[in-house]
Amino acid sequence: MDDSQHAWVQAEGVVLIAEQLMLLLLDPERGELEVRRDATDPDRLAAAAILLDLAEQRNLSFRGGHVAFLARFPSGHPVLTAAADVLRVAGPGLPMTSALDLIETRVARVSRSLLEGLHRRDLLHRQRRPAWWPWAAWKYPLRSSQARNEALAALRAGSSRGVLREYGLLLLIDCAGRLPGLLDAAAHTRAAAILLELGHHRPRMDATDALLGAMRTALLDD
Repeated sequence: MDDSQHAWVQAEGVVLIAEQLMLLLLDPERGELEVRRDATDPDRLAAAAILLDLAEQRNLSFRGGHVAFLARFPSGHPVLTAAADVLRVAGPGLPMTSALDLIETRVARVSRSLLEGLHRRDLLHRQRRPAWWPWAAWKYPLRSSQARNEALAALRAGSSRGVLREYGLLLLIDCAGRLPGLLDAAAHTRAAAILLELGHHRPRMDATDALLGAMRTALLDD
């Protein structure tokens, strides 16, 4: 299998980082996204997760503090495709905050689009409460416990070892203020140390750490 085929299979067959983020932020019964009151908005977090998905597919680079869309492989998901189009038009050399702004404001209803996609894949229910009220907001109670458990496993793996996906989920859930409720005390202590290290620039940081560090700074500065 060549690289382009691998990227396509990955996009089609694996739950996105952004989708796993939605599964972790959802209250499983009420079907609403939950973040701490003073934490980052879910759409902002979703925009950050989309950047991580593009990076995981090797369609995004981060150098010298700037994001560049590479368009190497098909993204294979409508939300990623929409984000890719926005970044492509903007051109290379975007600061992290600008890239987040573009996706959050120009990809319509980022979180809602991701939740709708999970519903279409039978991972979430979709309900109006009360059902008779036509203007009631849609809720997305959990349908697939396995999908959420897999997202939890990825998050918890990041507290001891991790790559882009695992560390990225740690970072985003921490910015949502939800990390203490999803990790035990020992794992939370390890995760806090990892996130603190990401926050310190080092002369020879690898590309993943540099991307995550810049993203964490941008989200915390909002």
